[in-house]
Amino acid sequence: MTEKPAIVLRHTGYADPAVLREVCAGAEEEGVPTRVEQVREAGAVALAHAAALESPLETGIGIDGSGGVAVHHASLPPDGPVQRVEAGSPRPDLRIAGRTAARIVKVLPLS
Repeated sequence: MTEKPAIVLRHTGYADPAVLREVCAGAEEEGVPTRVEQVREAGAVALAHAAALESPLETGIGIDGSGGVAVHHASLPPDGPVQRVEAGSPRPDLRIAGRTAARIVKVLPLS
């Protein structure tokens, strides 16, 4: 069975599980699935860029150990994510990060 194309979300496993839940919910609200992978420690931007390079949709999300979130596209430079959300941000901001990733995939305006 072939895996469905999805946004790849990489996280370190140390952040609050609510962060992961909210980010995934934002993407799912837009109708785009996520594939979650736990990896070794890295910054949110590096995780997101690596995830974007792996994703068949060329869009990735990274969540670092402190709960910081980054959204990236494979065509962007490694240090130039589309969006960053600081650790400790409110849940609606986390959900917006997931929605942003999904809207990139769907080629819709980000606002």
